Amino acid sequence: MSTQQTPPPPTQSYGQPYYGMPALPNLNGELIVFVLVWVIIFIITLASDTVDWPQFVTATVFLAAAYIISRGVAKAGKVLEGR
Repeated sequence: MSTQQTPPPPTQSYGQPYYGMPALPNLNGELIVFVLVWVIIFIITLASDTVDWPQFVTATVFLAAAYIISRGVAKAGKVLEGR
């Protein structure tokens, strides 16, 4: 039987190996929901006469804060699972 040859290690630059760009960015569920809700709020702001731009900015700030909190809760949950 023939043995398989292992591929050579990646070339090093500045003391760290280069593994190339990832195929896709790390898309998580919270980010997808954030973008979808933001687009919906943007469309409502454009189409509605009662929702103006300051309300859109306020909604964006609250949406971003909720996203950051959800990511923090997700990371805290992973830390607790590791114990």
